[in-house]
Amino acid sequence: MRSTLALTALAVAAALASSAAAAQGFAVRAGYANVNPKSDNGAIAGARSSIDSNSRFVVGASYFLDDQWELSVDAGATTFKHTVNLAGLGDVVSLKHHPISLGANWHFFGREDGGFSPYVGLGYNWTSLSDVRGINALAGAPVDIEDSNGFTAALGADFLASESWFLRGEARWIDFDADVTLGGANIGTANVDPWVYSLQAGLRF
Repeated sequence: MRSTLALTALAVAAALASSAAAAQGFAVRAGYANVNPKSDNGAIAGARSSIDSNSRFVVGASYFLDDQWELSVDAGATTFKHTVNLAGLGDVVSLKHHPISLGANWHFFGREDGGFSPYVGLGYNWTSLSDVRGINALAGAPVDIEDSNGFTAALGADFLASESWFLRGEARWIDFDADVTLGGANIGTANVDPWVYSLQAGLRF
């Protein structure tokens, strides 16, 4: 599943690149992001759960339709790693996830009116999970967490260093809920709903 989503994102990015070459509206980005799940992640097996945060490298590509509208694809350059903690049991599950977001951003002032360009964005996110395994009290247990997809909203700003180079800071909220199973039986839903804080450097062609 993760490889399919990654190939889809790469295909979209390639299409954006080819169509934007003539329009001079293509940009690529790379940087670092922190995935920070909300504080209360729901009840799993009757116990309150919490999921820790993690930081990894991220990449992205954009096609600027004009000075204000931008189509974007963002993804983790590698998988993020998290641990699930259950009240009374401690850390019981480790997992990796790979998020891919497609969306549109609207820049308030346009990108040609100075060095600061704040924006808001809406989109859709696919998150594939891998290497889900029980640890400590659940070591060896057949635990699994399903992939997730949902809407995403972003608030950010570009700082334009030149006509081509820019720095992007962004806070993105992701609607991320996933069913948790143990031996094939549903034992709860993980309400992750993380904020993703990122800082990226970009080059616009």
